[in-house]
Amino acid sequence: MRLLPVVAALMLVSSGVAQASPVCDEHVFGVAEHYEVGGTTLRVYGTDGKVAVEDNRVPRTLRFGVSASSATMVSGASRAGSRFLFDAVDLDVDNADGTRTLTLGVGPAQASFVIPLRLTVRQGEVPIDLTPSGTEIVTMQPVDGVGVVLRSYPALPVSRGSVLATYPAALGGLGSLVMQYEGALRFGAPDVAFPLAYGDDRLYSVTESGTIVSAVRGGEFSPVQAPDGSIADGMQLSADGVALVHTFAGYWLVKRGTFTQLPDAWFDGVSLSGALSPGGRSFAFGVSASKPTVPTQVITVDLASGARRTYSLLDATLPSVAGLAYSVRHPGRLYLLRNSHPISIHQPVTTQLQALDLAGGTVAAIGPAIPEYAPRLFPADVG
Repeated sequence: MRLLPVVAALMLVSSGVAQASPVCDEHVFGVAEHYEVGGTTLRVYGTDGKVAVEDNRVPRTLRFGVSASSATMVSGASRAGSRFLFDAVDLDVDNADGTRTLTLGVGPAQASFVIPLRLTVRQGEVPIDLTPSGTEIVTMQPVDGVGVVLRSYPALPVSRGSVLATYPAALGGLGSLVMQYEGALRFGAPDVAFPLAYGDDRLYSVTESGTIVSAVRGGEFSPVQAPDGSIADGMQLSADGVALVHTFAGYWLVKRGTFTQLPDAWFDGVSLSGALSPGGRSFAFGVSASKPTVPTQVITVDLASGARRTYSLLDATLPSVAGLAYSVRHPGRLYLLRNSHPISIHQPVTTQLQALDLAGGTVAAIGPAIPEYAPRLFPADVG
């Protein structure tokens, strides 16, 4: 029997959350921490429902060129996980002058073959990331009396690096940012991490005490200071590098170094752990349901007028919000990663990626629900 389009649509909606159209025009980057067995899983969610995975719980072998294979580690990722930086740990060469030549490769998640890139690094220097475009390799090197030096190298078969930024020792230890993927995954050893976020004209990081710092390319990190002299102690970043920062004096939108103060009242009850839309036009945050009969809430704040809108999403099986991320290609779409209530950190939760239509208020599931440990989305890693 052939159903009329309207009837078919009604049947789809009435049966639960609608399924999103299986067309992959965007990816969202997420992560899961496996506290029980140790290790980190990186997930690249496609809007077609497919998920590509890289994890450091088990070693895997990757071909670097036509003649060499090696155990590999993930040492970075470009925006939305479109490209990963792979480190061939069996192919390192120690040179007589104290340097080390690394064999690296750039490719998609779950790649089986990459073109080898030779990178000669200084003592203690390790690769930690790809730039958002995927065209540069970022390394870090702790230097006594200086701090941490970040360098960038063109992702070419042979390349020379330049100083990307320096984190001065005087700033103290490093904190943690969760806006974009950061750090290198190491199997059987501690992960190497530098809290790094890519703004529209500068890099951001954070100190152990929670002070937000930034640096222009080639410069030194220093505290982010608003025009009134107040220092940033919290921030969120959009996928295109606009920053929303908090200081003791209030909230500021930062675009290419220009600060615009926003009224405090707009942010009553708001946590900066939400998501900032491209261009800094709006901010969204989620409120997990406390019990099955209470809906999960997503609240958006228009950063031009302060107007709020609340979306109530009742689903007793997925009451928790594990992360939000605004779409880059679809301005009216917000991605949600929802999950069941955790019983313990030693057991997986049911996780579902969804797309919220901000105009109509409807939610569509993207792909099937999967079991995962401590999942979250990177709110500024969409593309």
